[in-house]
Amino acid sequence: MTSVLSRSSALTARTKPLTGDTKSSFVNDDHMGWMNCDGRSLDTTAYALLFKVIGYTFGGSGANFNLPNMKGRVMGSVNTVVDPNESTTFAPGQSVGEVRHKLTVPEMPAHNHNKATPSPGVDTTADGTTSVQADHTHGITDPGHSHSYFNQPNSVNPAVSLTTTDVADNVNVNQTTGTSTTGIVINPAGSHSHTISSNGGDQYHNNMQPTLFYGNTFIYCGIPTFGSYPYTTGSNPVLI
Repeated sequence: MTSVLSRSSALTARTKPLTGDTKSSFVNDDHMGWMNCDGRSLDTTAYALLFKVIGYTFGGSGANFNLPNMKGRVMGSVNTVVDPNESTTFAPGQSVGEVRHKLTVPEMPAHNHNKATPSPGVDTTADGTTSVQADHTHGITDPGHSHSYFNQPNSVNPAVSLTTTDVADNVNVNQTTGTSTTGIVINPAGSHSHTISSNGGDQYHNNMQPTLFYGNTFIYCGIPTFGSYPYTTGSNPVLI
């Protein structure tokens, strides 16, 4: 008899859940000491065993503490994860990750927008946008110029008789023409811009690993009589 009782006690101890154990189930409601991990607040005195295990890890203070909220999430073990890029330490109660994510500028790969010079005779295009240039003008220097020439008129002495032949005096006279400009005009350029079209939709992308959603996560509160007894209507449940 002693041997049988010892074996029975060992079997019971092996199969009985410990306070703080978790499991997954298709069941929705609390049952037989298992509580749905939905983030609810519990009284520290009424659930003293569970509070002793998880404390305020998932929130709460004073006379209340919270269950973990596992809705739409997966569980991960705490401690340091060694990755080729960096090592990350995860603490109990820490929640990370996103279902959908939009890349930020620091997350983009290093790149440039250089445009290579094409071969002779090959057309190339590059999309982009520059800032708008306001109205402006382009000035020129037009100093003008003049042309000099010599004028050599003949002068006659009126005191000499008309019948007397006299040699006219030759006089060199420097003359200068008026200054003239070229008259070149550059019209002002109006307001304009150079447009470079953008690409991409700036949208969030799915960031979730392949996942099958099937039920709920439960935690054992240490009180086997807590909750309902699913699918045992009309039967006496066996408590372990």
